[in-house]
Amino acid sequence: MTDEQLIQEIKKHRLADLSDGLDALGLVNVGTMNPKMRPIRDGISFVGFAYTVKLIPTQRNVKVCSDIEEYLRELDDWCSDAYAFMSGITEETAKNMVVVIDEGGYPGGVWGSEIAMNTMKKGVVGAVIDGACRDSYECNLEKANVFCTKRTFNHVYGRLNNGGVNIPIQCAGITVNPGDIICADDDGVLVIRRDKAEKVLEFATVIHKNDQKTRAKHYRDLGYEFDSTLGDIEG
Repeated sequence: MTDEQLIQEIKKHRLADLSDGLDALGLVNVGTMNPKMRPIRDGISFVGFAYTVKLIPTQRNVKVCSDIEEYLRELDDWCSDAYAFMSGITEETAKNMVVVIDEGGYPGGVWGSEIAMNTMKKGVVGAVIDGACRDSYECNLEKANVFCTKRTFNHVYGRLNNGGVNIPIQCAGITVNPGDIICADDDGVLVIRRDKAEKVLEFATVIHKNDQKTRAKHYRDLGYEFDSTLGDIEG
């Protein structure tokens, strides 16, 4: 199965089914991020391959800026380091990409309304941050797909520096490697290793179909109209 086919098949399933598939392989809680990792609004879901980023608490002091021009120069210099990961996000690389950022839970707003649109235009499907999103209202207006453990108004300026890109990281209690499959929906974020994904999908497909059949019977008994969650089962 190609990477593209795998992503499209995984998208058909709930995280509940995929998690059950991991359980069936003896991988209980292996890919389950801490429940503090939450979407910035209801209804966000995505699946993609991890592009990993690590940011670390700074050891640098900030300047006392005499005017806005000096501050903007300092900000640009700081961001050239903290946002070094952006050079790896292009229209050629961003398809099915999920940016996964390890801030160690620090409330530094690495993701906001501008970077959200910038990466969306390139094709990034979502961001998962063990740390903070800011500009939350604007991000939601823009329909940015963001999961995070914190909200803030703070910038990364004066707070966080680049700690590496496309390396193994820790994100909300789970080790994430470059290329791992990141699955997100209202229930949280699940990480699946690429070499386990097809087997997980085999289990998840049967589990999901059985659930749909059972719930379809409940829908009939309760007089509910069938909806898209029941797949191709007819009412």
